[in-house]
Amino acid sequence: MGRRNRNLDLDTSIGRKLLKGYRPKWQLETVRYSHSILDQLTETNFPSSRLNAAADGETYVTWGEDYFALFDFEAGMNYSGKFLVRAHRRRLMSLAGETMARLHRQLRGFMPAGRHHMGFRDYTGNRWRDVEWHAAKIEELKANSARLTGPDEIAAAAWLIDNSARILDEIARLDAQLSAADLPRLIIHGDYGLHNLLFQKDSSVVTIDFELARIEWRLSDLVSCLSRFRTSGSDELDYDFESIGWFMQAYESVFPLTPEEWRLFSQVWAFYRLQSAVQYWNSYFETNGPVRKLLSAQDAMGQVEWAKQHPDIHTLMMGEATPAQFAGVGERSQV
Repeated sequence: MGRRNRNLDLDTSIGRKLLKGYRPKWQLETVRYSHSILDQLTETNFPSSRLNAAADGETYVTWGEDYFALFDFEAGMNYSGKFLVRAHRRRLMSLAGETMARLHRQLRGFMPAGRHHMGFRDYTGNRWRDVEWHAAKIEELKANSARLTGPDEIAAAAWLIDNSARILDEIARLDAQLSAADLPRLIIHGDYGLHNLLFQKDSSVVTIDFELARIEWRLSDLVSCLSRFRTSGSDELDYDFESIGWFMQAYESVFPLTPEEWRLFSQVWAFYRLQSAVQYWNSYFETNGPVRKLLSAQDAMGQVEWAKQHPDIHTLMMGEATPAQFAGVGERSQV
């Protein structure tokens, strides 16, 4: 199921199941972390993936160095990458926004078992990947990039090397600024979007794939999701603000943001995309390519600059912008 995962859709003696193979080198503590979140959602009857226990009572099994889990198969429609008329898109965006808000509200205050290498250590402590981690990682990535041989890889990595000091300086500056702010932390999904939502005939929505769920500012989940609402057929950083507005209005109706969150939305947007640039760059070496990961790191930096140029990003999201600010945004959108 899917091009990038190791999931199998199986018919078994106890019904239709999904066998999930976790990413290579994924740590057991990380598997347990996401499974404890799923257990909490099951206990509170939130519509999400449902784990099956193995014979020993654990919700995972091992095969060599890899971890696998068995889930109930969730029926439903996935609309990722599909063409949608605007009326249909509006309905889906509203359902998606409401579902994210209910997910955030349902999990606030919950402390997962295990450990995730991303996000905050807990609700008051520091990040696992702090400024020092990024400084060391960037030096490692610069050294690895200097040994590349392919012309496309060399060109893409050269841009990142040239901008590495700026990336680290911006991470440090925004980390200091945002750490001093009153930004609520909760369990975020980490990879929220239409690609991880199954829409049911009764208008309920099942959320799947919690591998990247972790303690974070909830704004980070919104940035991760909304930054994908790009217009197709353009090299420019145009966003489908109409869809973003539908999503945010639905989210706000369930779990409103604080004034401080709205004020700092653009700074969190920039901070999250800076982290993404380093993650894409690192992922290129962890997975031996492809070169598009290096290009994605560059694209993330483009989103950083866009956020810095739009400190009033909340007005764009909530439909208070002037018509000129929406130029080029509209019917071409694709999530």
